[in-house]
Amino acid sequence: MSETLATHTADLERLETILRELMEAVVVCDPNGRILLYNSAARRLFHHADALALGQSLYRLCSRPPIEHTLRLLRHRALKKNQGNEETGARFVCSTVDGAMLLNCHVDRIASDFIQGCVFAFTFEDITGKISEQGRQGHLLEKMVQSLRRPLTNLSAAAENLKTYPDMAPEVRSEFQEIILRESEELTRLFAELARESAGITSRQWPLFDVNSADLIGCLAHRSMAQDEVRVVMTGVPLWLQADSHSLMLVLERFVRLVRESRRVSEMDVETLLGDRRVYIDITWPGEPLPQAEIDAVLENALPDSVGSMTVAEVLERHGSEVWSQKHRRPGYAILRIPVPDSPRQWEEPAQRLPERPEFYDFSLIEGGQELGELANQPLADLPYVVFDTETTGLHPSAGDEILSIAAVRVENGRLLSGERFEQLIRPHRPIPKSSLFFLDITEEMLRGEPQIEEVLPKFRSFVGDAVLVAHNGTFDLNFIQSVAEKAGVRFSNPLLDTLLLSMVADEEATDFTLANIGEQLGVNVTGGRTIMDDCYVTAQIFLKLLDLLAERGITTLGGAIAACERVAVTKRL
Repeated sequence: MSETLATHTADLERLETILRELMEAVVVCDPNGRILLYNSAARRLFHHADALALGQSLYRLCSRPPIEHTLRLLRHRALKKNQGNEETGARFVCSTVDGAMLLNCHVDRIASDFIQGCVFAFTFEDITGKISEQGRQGHLLEKMVQSLRRPLTNLSAAAENLKTYPDMAPEVRSEFQEIILRESEELTRLFAELARESAGITSRQWPLFDVNSADLIGCLAHRSMAQDEVRVVMTGVPLWLQADSHSLMLVLERFVRLVRESRRVSEMDVETLLGDRRVYIDITWPGEPLPQAEIDAVLENALPDSVGSMTVAEVLERHGSEVWSQKHRRPGYAILRIPVPDSPRQWEEPAQRLPERPEFYDFSLIEGGQELGELANQPLADLPYVVFDTETTGLHPSAGDEILSIAAVRVENGRLLSGERFEQLIRPHRPIPKSSLFFLDITEEMLRGEPQIEEVLPKFRSFVGDAVLVAHNGTFDLNFIQSVAEKAGVRFSNPLLDTLLLSMVADEEATDFTLANIGEQLGVNVTGGRTIMDDCYVTAQIFLKLLDLLAERGITTLGGAIAACERVAVTKRL
């Protein structure tokens, strides 16, 4: 114990020395916000406040709601362990308790062996002056806009008067008309330009940071159930957006509450969609759209937990956003839509794209047929599905290749339920062959401490339940799972639909069966990090589009779809 204590003490002393030299204000806290460490820059920033002391609460210095919200986001990420998303930090804006300073903040979650599993390191920057200066610029522009109104009105009135009195000398009238109309058009143009610039400064002056919609909507779902007993279901593919996540969360909560009270619903979907360099956040429910008057009434609501107690309208304005309600593309449903800025990360390509693994198809695996029983006559549209994918060390389980990760997402009622997903790295029983590392973005280091397949497979089996399995080249993945299922004490007898074979059924002339090509042909965006979770989302979107194409060919039941796949598999093998 003494040796351990001495080691930790030495580590803390070294850390304290490093923090002392940093120019940024740094405060390290435990999960409850208790201050464990801070540097001299933090002392200067908070003006030597008595509340900045070891063992004191950070919430005596800074407003609690934005910090607690951000810590929930980080805990949500840690629990989900999003593969390919190694971020442990987040940015947000908060104020000091007395409201004297506005702070640009960054917090990192740091694993710890001796303090409740983790600590949180905060860096703070005072942006009060910057915001005030930008605010003054906005006020100046607004003043200029107001000053243009009077001459614009006068010129327009003069032009109308000239038209009113036809007995004015024609040449004089013509000259005045030309001048006044020309000046009116110019002032109108300037007014519109300044108005746009003013709105742009107002929206840009507030710092916005990258947020993944899965984190934002995941927290919204948790809070809505706890506070309003409303079930929020995350649907669609997660996207990156730019936002002040805390204030945007408060706005979304208000509108979820409005939908619940106005339309008497206790469950609603929340989906993010890309459109014109914006991310549309759609709240969806069965019923009619909301009247604009009800939405406008909410815009004036104050948000006491937001920085500066902003109104809903002010938060939307700072995101360059608005809100409206309309009918959903699904008959009988309506949406409330909030567009927010998208993040450049949406379009970033991976720093180093891995080479494509050689394609391996073994259509003989499907020859044995599938025992469907009563499921054979079930309509495809009514069945629950789990779309899954695996990452393996190689192509042949019989030769000792193993599963390194499993990802899955649920699909029901024509919706991709991105909030219901399974994702797990798996530690193999032997080292990954060097020849396989060339095709993987998984390393031995990443798998250290992760569970082995015998522990993971029962959890995956529980997640799948009675759903129909869906995968691209699914017989390959299922063969790996079946090879270790008995050892893990589980059995997978679920029917399997293969999007590779379904795409052959839908388009008999196709020759390229890669996920990327099929996605391109069906209008599904396949860009992104290309983790296996990304591939699950792509496969799920492709599957939903294939169901429509199969229906056009008269294939509407599970038995019909599997029979069609078996016929294609035999044909291709021949």
